[in-house]
Amino acid sequence: MTRWSTLLLDEASLTQMPELPLDHVMRHADLVAAERPKPQKLYERWERQQWSAQAIDLEQDRIAFDNELPTATRDALTESIATFITGEYTGLDLLGPILTGAPEEVDHLYLGTQIADETRHTQLMLRFGEELLGLDRDPRRMLIQAWEMLTPAHRELSVIEAEIVRELQEHPSDYRRWLRAVTHFHLITEGVLALVGQRAILNELHDTSMLPGVKAGFTAMCRDESRHVSYGLHALRQGVREGYGDEIREIVELTAPIALRIDVESETVEDRTDGLTMTELSVHSLRRQLNLIGIEREFTENVIRRSLQPVAAESD
Repeated sequence: MTRWSTLLLDEASLTQMPELPLDHVMRHADLVAAERPKPQKLYERWERQQWSAQAIDLEQDRIAFDNELPTATRDALTESIATFITGEYTGLDLLGPILTGAPEEVDHLYLGTQIADETRHTQLMLRFGEELLGLDRDPRRMLIQAWEMLTPAHRELSVIEAEIVRELQEHPSDYRRWLRAVTHFHLITEGVLALVGQRAILNELHDTSMLPGVKAGFTAMCRDESRHVSYGLHALRQGVREGYGDEIREIVELTAPIALRIDVESETVEDRTDGLTMTELSVHSLRRQLNLIGIEREFTENVIRRSLQPVAAESD
């Protein structure tokens, strides 16, 4: 990895990831999405970008987490990790029906890789939960503990996700319901919440060498997320072109206000990259993604304006 590239993260190993320039990691998903890769290209990227959740050494991280991190940073990172413990695991519930209901063979072939990614992410978050946060090592009990740490908005979004999963399971060949599920998971959960949350953690930690395992893990997850988000944009762009924009707009109107409220309710690490707060970064991500799939700007700005109104009221 000696040649300079705007996509340094593409070829980085786990050991190299903690040392990557922060801006390369922050911009990676946007750069990949701008290429508009098709499912086969995303599959090929996945084959080249494998990593192991069990290979990350957390001994130095554990010592620093217990003894060296400032209390505020440790508390914020604890809440952030708890959200990823539940988010990565529950994502598997939604991906199964999305895989089953996918409209084309190439979609099936790609989505199988994403299920593998989410399983690996869950394994890593379970390690973080046990080895850093001191949660119960049993996955079921840990998930209950992590759930109790979530904000009300996180829980509300999970209830909506459960309903979307149920509908798609009952109607696996319904393309409209499939697009609704992809909108919720790939655009809102992955493209707004997960990607911005991962970036926030890495931004908080970029000046410290105390948590190399956490940095490597979340950097690797950011790289995986670039594929997941790009697939969602591909699928939703196709849905808009085929006349199913209303299904996408409906889920965005339902879930975007809740997703943006999470940033306000949460005490997780605050991302100030380029002078922007997490809420501002989430808005930027939502705006950019809706533009890339062909949703009209007027709709997007209206959703953002209505989503931020209660936020403004709470801050007064």
